Amino acid sequence: MAHGGAPAGWLDVGVNLNPLGVPDAIRQVVATVRFDRYADLDPRAAERHLAADAGVAASAVLLTAGASEALRLIAATELRPGGRALIAGPTYGEYARLAVLSGADVAECRATPPGFRPPVSALERALRRSGPVVAFVCDPNNPTGRALAPADLRRLVDALGDPASRQPRLLVIDQSFEPFADRRSPVGELLATGRVVVVRSLTKLLSSPGIRVGYVIGPPRLVSRLRSLRDPWPVGAHAIAAASAATWTLDPAARRQIREWRRALADGLRARGLRPHPSTANFLLVEVGPAAEALVAQAARRRVGIRWCANFGLPGFVRLAVRPPAEQERLFAVLDAILPMLP
Repeated sequence: MAHGGAPAGWLDVGVNLNPLGVPDAIRQVVATVRFDRYADLDPRAAERHLAADAGVAASAVLLTAGASEALRLIAATELRPGGRALIAGPTYGEYARLAVLSGADVAECRATPPGFRPPVSALERALRRSGPVVAFVCDPNNPTGRALAPADLRRLVDALGDPASRQPRLLVIDQSFEPFADRRSPVGELLATGRVVVVRSLTKLLSSPGIRVGYVIGPPRLVSRLRSLRDPWPVGAHAIAAASAATWTLDPAARRQIREWRRALADGLRARGLRPHPSTANFLLVEVGPAAEALVAQAARRRVGIRWCANFGLPGFVRLAVRPPAEQERLFAVLDAILPMLP
């Protein structure tokens, strides 16, 4: 699959949803939502809830129609023709697309195999250059699954320079997959610098792609600017209700379960001659080689959606989501049928 989203009835391991499924609390609250009045489109209570969950002031949170709207608003507010967007790659293509639409110059610091360790030193050097810059970091990264250590995040913030400078310099941290990792970034400490904005998508955590909901955590002045640019009532009533009941933290038992399923997926892939790379997220980047595209095509003929990573600049790789054991066994059976046929 080019971007996930396999047809109904398929086994879709191309999308990185929470393998534990939709939380009961979210199902219950969404089922009670009214959508026949504007009163249910007021996001303020949901924003207060998310702010309390994050330990920040309500003025630091903006509810958005998924991470996509959050990123679009940030790009529209902070990027200008002649500005510079710095991206930690290989990663989600929306950062570069939005920067190009804003007229900014785009530079990428890429992690490389083996290991795809985050290119912290290269990013730090690039950030220390003079001039306006907005840097985008996905943490943990999509598609590599690698996470930045808190000390590395501090290095990147320090490289932005003096917070009192009038030059627009900002670090955007997309944390859409952070709940699945075993470490937490120091959000409060980073936000206190005034040069960091955090983007969170609830889609993956709540396993609810039909509910487009995310949020921004950032300096109140920046959040106010973002709020002024958005369309009226951009977040639907069901999304607002889900946000009102959501928490960003998975409990330890859930993280442990997902970690065990991720390990089983990696072991099964290695047993079949494939090369999964280390990941802290709910997916694995898997090295296949020249047959990667053929693997994806053959899987699709068997109603299994696999994410080919060519548009990440990684044509020899696929990305596989962690799924419950029965679904992973179905994937292994399909791989057992396909792999002997590949060139």
